[in-house]
Amino acid sequence: MTTYAEPLEILAGLSAGLLGVAGLGWAAWRRRRRRAAPPQPRATTEGRATWTQHDEPPAAPAAGAGADVGSLVDGMLTQDRYALLLRRQLVSNLTHEQFQAAREALEQGMSLVPEGNVTLGTCDEDDETGGDVVWHVSGLFLDRYPVTNRQYRRFVADGGYEQMAIWEPQIWPAMLEFVDATGCPGPHYWRNGRYADGEDEHPVVGVNWYEAAAYARWVGKRLPSEAEWVKAGAWPVPLTDSRQSQRKFPWGDTMDRQRCNLWGSGPGRTAPVSEFPSGISVGGAYQLIGNVWEWTTGNFGAGECAGSDLTLPVPMKSIRGGAFDTYFEHQATCQFQSGESPLSRKHNIGFRCALSLCDIAAPINPGRGDECELAAVTQGDSE
Repeated sequence: MTTYAEPLEILAGLSAGLLGVAGLGWAAWRRRRRRAAPPQPRATTEGRATWTQHDEPPAAPAAGAGADVGSLVDGMLTQDRYALLLRRQLVSNLTHEQFQAAREALEQGMSLVPEGNVTLGTCDEDDETGGDVVWHVSGLFLDRYPVTNRQYRRFVADGGYEQMAIWEPQIWPAMLEFVDATGCPGPHYWRNGRYADGEDEHPVVGVNWYEAAAYARWVGKRLPSEAEWVKAGAWPVPLTDSRQSQRKFPWGDTMDRQRCNLWGSGPGRTAPVSEFPSGISVGGAYQLIGNVWEWTTGNFGAGECAGSDLTLPVPMKSIRGGAFDTYFEHQATCQFQSGESPLSRKHNIGFRCALSLCDIAAPINPGRGDECELAAVTQGDSE
C-alpha cells in the first residue's frame, strides 16, 4: 500500500530541491540585507492606520522523518493550499476525510467557469484589423474573492520571499526591493511585515505581478489568463457557432455603482472582499468589477483586436476590473483592459488565482479512502 508520507514529503520539500546554488545565494543575501536594515519608527494613531502584532499564522509542519502527515495536511488546508492536495500526484494518498476537507475548501473558495468561447476587445467589425478576437477557454476554477491580506500574510510568514523555486529566476536580483515600508519582505504598504489593523479581509495591494505569481504557485494555483478573467465576468452565452452574447458587467449590461466599489460609490478605499454581494458574477465570483484592479497573465495590448498588438518600449502586464478610485465607467467593465509594469506595486492593484479543471483529480469511490481510483474532475461533478 502506498504510504501517505512519501509523496507529501516530496511536495513539501520540492522547493528546497529546486533552489540550486544561485537561489540559495539570493535567499541568504535577502536575510543578510534585512538584518542590516536600521530600526524603523513605529506608526502612530494620529490620522493613520495602526500596525500591531498579529497572531502568527500557523505553518504546515516541516516534512521529514517521523513527520505527522495528518498535521501536515491540516496545516496546508489552514494555509489555503488545498489545490496542492488535490493534485493527481497526491490525492490518492489522502484519507477520505482529508480529501473531503480539501474538496470543500475548493468549492467554498473558488467559482466554476465552464468551458466555452469568449470575445476579447470592443473592436470595430469594419476595422481593417479584422475585429474582435474569439478565444476558446477550457473549464477552470477562479477564486471567489481577491487574495486578502490575511491569506498573503501566511505566504510571507511561511518564508515565501525566500522560496526561490516559486519565483521567476530573472527577477531574483529585483527581489531585494520587494519589501514593505520598513524594509521587511512583503507588500509595499505593510509595516514590519504586517498589514494595518482591521484589514484582514481587505484585498492585498502593493504587490507586483511577480509577487502575485509567486503566491499563486505557493498555493498550487496560477494567475488567470485574459480570456479566463473576461469569461468569468462576461459569462458568454452562445447564440450561433461564431457569436455569443456577453455581459458588460457581471450583473448585466447597465452600470449600477451600488453593486461595486468605485469612485463615488464606496468608502474611498479598499473594502472587505465579501462586500457588494449584489455585484457577483453568474458563477459566484465577487468584485470582478471595482475594489482593486487584478493582475492577469496577459500582456497589455495583446490579443484584444485581430492584428492590433501593441509594440511597447517596456513590457506591460494586463490588469482588469477597475478599482475603488476608478472614475470613468468605461474602465469598469468586463471588456476594458489596462496595463501596468509587472514591477508596479500600487495601492489599487491586487489579484486572484485560477486553477484548471484538468489539474485536479477526484476519487470515484471515496468510501475506500486512500485506495480509491482517480478520475478527472468534470463540470457536472463540481457543480
